[in-house]
Amino acid sequence: MHHETLIERYQMNNQLLRRKTINTIILLTVLIVFVQLCFVPASALSTTATRYVESIAPGTTATFPITLGIGSNENPTDLAVEVMGFGQHTDTEFAPIDPVSDTSPYSARKYISLDKTSFHLEPGKSQKVTATITLPKDVGAGGRYAIIYAHTLSPAGNVGQAADGGQAVFSTGMIIPVLITISGTNPTVTGSITTLDVGDLTVGQPVVITTSLKNTGNYHYRYTVNNVTLTDASGNIVAKGSAQAGLMNSIIPGNTAQYIVKPDVKNLPVGTYTVRSDVLLDNGKVLDEKTSTFAVKTAYVPPATEANITLTPGSAGTLTSPDGRYSVSFPQGAVLGDAVVTLKAYSKDKLQAAPAGAKLGATCFEITGLPGLLSKDATVKVKYSTDDLAAAGGDASKLKLSYYDAAQNAWVILPTQVDSTGKILTTTTNHLSVWAVMVSSSTTGSPASASAPVTTTAQGSPLPLTIILISLAISVVAAGYHTGKRK
Repeated sequence: MHHETLIERYQMNNQLLRRKTINTIILLTVLIVFVQLCFVPASALSTTATRYVESIAPGTTATFPITLGIGSNENPTDLAVEVMGFGQHTDTEFAPIDPVSDTSPYSARKYISLDKTSFHLEPGKSQKVTATITLPKDVGAGGRYAIIYAHTLSPAGNVGQAADGGQAVFSTGMIIPVLITISGTNPTVTGSITTLDVGDLTVGQPVVITTSLKNTGNYHYRYTVNNVTLTDASGNIVAKGSAQAGLMNSIIPGNTAQYIVKPDVKNLPVGTYTVRSDVLLDNGKVLDEKTSTFAVKTAYVPPATEANITLTPGSAGTLTSPDGRYSVSFPQGAVLGDAVVTLKAYSKDKLQAAPAGAKLGATCFEITGLPGLLSKDATVKVKYSTDDLAAAGGDASKLKLSYYDAAQNAWVILPTQVDSTGKILTTTTNHLSVWAVMVSSSTTGSPASASAPVTTTAQGSPLPLTIILISLAISVVAAGYHTGKRK
């Protein structure tokens, strides 16, 4: 009798374990589906007409057929189609302008009508919309511009939470630019440099020269080039650089394009310098040129040149930037396999904000080459700059070395030794990442202790979450099967 009770109890426990196993599998399956859904791209419209670029004579009419559709896997959708003004960002990306705000003398909006402005689409279906363009006889010369904007209308099930706590509707839209050349007229192709700016000169960061050019003519143009030349007080060329705009999108009359040039400046001693900026068309015609002077009050030091080292498990090694400002010393056994580690410059404007109670200094750089952690701590040494010291109010003891932990989305401020004589900051770490000099009176972490590298795939990248969840599910199934076999 006692033996039968034990058997019954065992069977009940086994059934309970099986039930828990099934529940676990269901939960893991839901998690896997959730993860995959998080990466499903947003639904989008499709069209057979990406833009309209044609010549039309004054006093005549032209038509422009547009077919809009959605995929067979999409939800039923209500669409709206509107004729908008032609806007443009400084990176030349096009943007629709509300009709009330469309005051450009080169707008074609009022000359365009649509035979359909709203309709319903079922999955896998499409609808043809015809745009009719009628130019008056006195339309003028050059070009005329508008944007046909097609977008979804508040679809059910596409509602989220707005920042103010209310409902926010997410819609999908596309712009179809309309660029009309008025045939038989002479276009005016001109441009004016409205601003020429040399950004703040920061030690270890590139010199950034920004030129803004406004299309002052009545016609669009593409493939413009901005050439920048930097000279010292004696007229000697210090550096040159160039940038392009309009490679993908034309620059529309009345709009402004921005060119950002980062010339390869080796160094800039204290003194006065002149920058000249020219913007040319692809045929060599100069649209405009402008010069400006600026003063360097503290000797400028350029970004660090990229440096590499090949680490092996059986050897120590030190990675040093060519200018000697940064060094990372790896002990023997720091890596478990051969690895190429790289130290390179990092743009300060890409840095994440400093944590509460701290602020970023001027120096930053990046160390890459390992997907996980070092097996043994490396020693990082950084020569801090006058800009770093100024950020700390002249108190070098507040300068700390820190790295950004992408997994935690947070800066880790490490205990740092300060050599005020040599202007050297020193710490230890097993973490390769983006690094920065931080101004702080405290730390948010101790030097990372040596630990085993994270699990990686053969290619060295972290294991995808979906694979981990599937592996767990298989393990649970196997455990349940094994328990059942024991019955």
